[in-house]
Amino acid sequence: MREAKGKKRKGTVHLSAIHSGSSVLIQVRDDGEGLNKEVILARAREKGLVSAEGELSDNEIYSLVFSAGFSTATNVTSVSGRGVGLDVVKRAVDSLRGSISIESARGIGTTITLSLPLTLAIIEGLLVQIGEEYYILPLSSVEECVELVRNEVSEARGRHIVSVRGQAVPYIRLREQFKISGTPPVSEQIVIVKHDAHPVGFVVDHVVGEHQTVIKTLGRVYKGVDGISGATILGDGTVALIMDIAKIIKCVVDEEVQNEK
Repeated sequence: MREAKGKKRKGTVHLSAIHSGSSVLIQVRDDGEGLNKEVILARAREKGLVSAEGELSDNEIYSLVFSAGFSTATNVTSVSGRGVGLDVVKRAVDSLRGSISIESARGIGTTITLSLPLTLAIIEGLLVQIGEEYYILPLSSVEECVELVRNEVSEARGRHIVSVRGQAVPYIRLREQFKISGTPPVSEQIVIVKHDAHPVGFVVDHVVGEHQTVIKTLGRVYKGVDGISGATILGDGTVALIMDIAKIIKCVVDEEVQNEK
């Protein structure tokens, strides 16, 4: 059947996990037949889960597969048909204060996305220092670290651009971004990250090194702070804030656009 539709005989299941803001997104994607909305809706009406006249969106129809005892299989076997599986997953995700969603296209495949709060996550990070403050950047985004000396800044004529092996790299001074007082060292360091396939630098006082981070969510007072997705506690009890790289870059770009108006 797969070969008749131009697909490889063997199917592929792709599993990925990414850090996004204050959540971890876990995706399971296949290249199978996709979910049949008509069959799901018909079975749900048979079971009385929805009314016969009710109009449902695609997302509402797909969410029906998480109902306890729900199955579209016509025959019960040792591996399917009992309606036990996705409802258990849904309860487990709900208990972790997460969410689960489904996207599907007939003949193309299905993607199931689990969103879990960062309080459950451990990430590899790069610990940096600015003044007396400590911050962590997700190590998966870090490309390299280079020094930024004062004469390089003057040569750039005040522009936030630095040359790294002949390539012009824009950079953001985190001391200015987070309004940290004090005088920066003569030789600062730039952490180069990849954002939308482009390099961007974050200027810090010191790069401390790699640090395995248990992420803790921020309280309600700090939940809306742009550029910070969580916090962690270092070995000596010091709190280090975890940076949301995409949010920081967006804030800087928005501010530059506003200043140009």
